[in-house]
This record gives sequence, C-alpha cells and structure tokens, in this order.
Amino acid sequence: MLLRFLRTIFILLFVVAVFTGISIYIIQSDKVERQRIYDDIVTRAIETAISRSLYDATRTMEADIPHYRTIIVGQDESLLSVANRYNTTVDVIRLANGLLSSVEFGDGRTMLVIPEGVQSLVPPRRLRTYTAAKGDTLASVALRNNISQQLIEQDNPILARRGVIPGDIIFVADILL
Repeated sequence: MLLRFLRTIFILLFVVAVFTGISIYIIQSDKVERQRIYDDIVTRAIETAISRSLYDATRTMEADIPHYRTIIVGQDESLLSVANRYNTTVDVIRLANGLLSSVEFGDGRTMLVIPEGVQSLVPPRRLRTYTAAKGDTLASVALRNNISQQLIEQDNPILARRGVIPGDIIFVADILL
C-alpha cells in the first residue's frame, strides 16, 4: 500500500514537472519572440532616425530643390498624410515604389522612397536605392544601370550639384514602359 502511494506521488510529481517544464518553455518562447519583435521595431526606428539625421545634416542647405528621401511609413500612417508632409502626391509615391493603387497605408516595415517636392515623375519610373562606393559617380552608376545621366541627375539633384561621396544614397530609376 505504501509502495502504491509513493508510486502515485511520484507519477503526480513527474506530471507536474513535465507541465511546469512545458509552461516555462512556452513562456520563454513567447518572451523571446516578443523581445525579437521589440528589437525589430527599435532597429527600424533607429534606422529611420539615422537616415533623417544624415539627411538633415548633409542636405539642409539644398532643401529648396525637389529631392528624394527614404522613410518607413508607420503601419497606420496613410500615404496621403505622407504625401502632404513631403509636398508630393500619393500617385507619385505609389509610382516611385511600385505600389498598387489599393495601397493606402504603410506597413511599418518597408522602406519607401519619397520624392519630396515632386508632383509628377516623367518619365514614369520606379526608384530604388544604391549606396555609393568609392569611385562611383552619377555617370558611372547611370551607365551601369542603363539609364541616362540626365535622368539620374534629375533624380539626385543634390549629388549632381556637389558630387558623390562613398556612402551616399543614390536613387536609381527603373523606367516603366
């Protein structure tokens, strides 16, 4: 009888230990996932802040020229509010980023090219970014991407004026037919 009682206690303790272990694993997994999501959000916020700071530090003097910037549009932020903030249109933002006409809001993750102060993209084109390396010029980037130097200068007026420095973001057009 005592042996049966001890065996029952042992089985109960074993079951409790297994369920406790599973619970701890689930809680830790959830904690790790929440930490990963938090880290991801903080990283994106820092990237956006750095991008804006670099923009402000290097391009403020030429801010009167229409130019482009990259931003992460918040998950509940409308493209219309972004367009109004940067003196452009929703259609230009959609065209520059290859977004469908049904896209009305940002997703909080995707980096978008915002053609600030630009009311139309002629010729119609999608824009992507390229980080300048040592020896790059707008002419060499244009040649490498099979676009005209005039168009790459139009899309990068500040760099056309001052020249390319390694680390600069160059906006490169993919012409849409």
